Amino acid sequence: MTPHTGTDRPDPAARQVRNWMSPSAVAVTTDTDFGTMIAALTATQRGILPVVQVGGEVVGVVAASDLLRAFSRDEEGRSEDGTITAEELMTEPAVTVRQDQTIDDAAGFLRADGLHHLPVVDATGRLVGLLSLVQLLEALKQDDDALSDAAVRLALAADSGVAPNSLRVRCERGRLTLAGRTATRAQAAGLAARVAELPGLVKLVDRLHWAD
Repeated sequence: MTPHTGTDRPDPAARQVRNWMSPSAVAVTTDTDFGTMIAALTATQRGILPVVQVGGEVVGVVAASDLLRAFSRDEEGRSEDGTITAEELMTEPAVTVRQDQTIDDAAGFLRADGLHHLPVVDATGRLVGLLSLVQLLEALKQDDDALSDAAVRLALAADSGVAPNSLRVRCERGRLTLAGRTATRAQAAGLAARVAELPGLVKLVDRLHWAD
């Protein structure tokens, strides 16, 4: 996956969740029984099962930890035949992310709720995929790489005045350090201003210096 277009800036659309999620997600309904949920989780190895209504709208989530706790629960609250359903175990409302939201939005949801997976929904709330913490970390890492590449292209442009052998660029968690030597102070200021406008940049550490 290419997180930028080859222009001077990373492509903002590449930061949408739709580009990083798994486009298929195994889901269950509220009346799905315990054994079926166990089978679905072991087959997918995903850690969560979105619970959906008939139209595909996500109404809750059953996690592997919910199923584990159910093994030691007493019979109170179970149906007459002793079965446990997804409706009984699910966490509701489900924490979801829209497919057109950014990876930064998804990271915020995961941090706030201590989650490892997020159901991905469309504008109507219907399930369209699943985003894992590992996929999110991969996206954030490639976002850093895209910012670094874009900053290098700006720095090596003909009008930047940067001495190529002096250029040093590093980006981590959206924080980009830009170091190098330009011919003039104005060139250094202009380059820093252009880099500061890159989408997805959290902070610019400007370590440019100049000859004059």
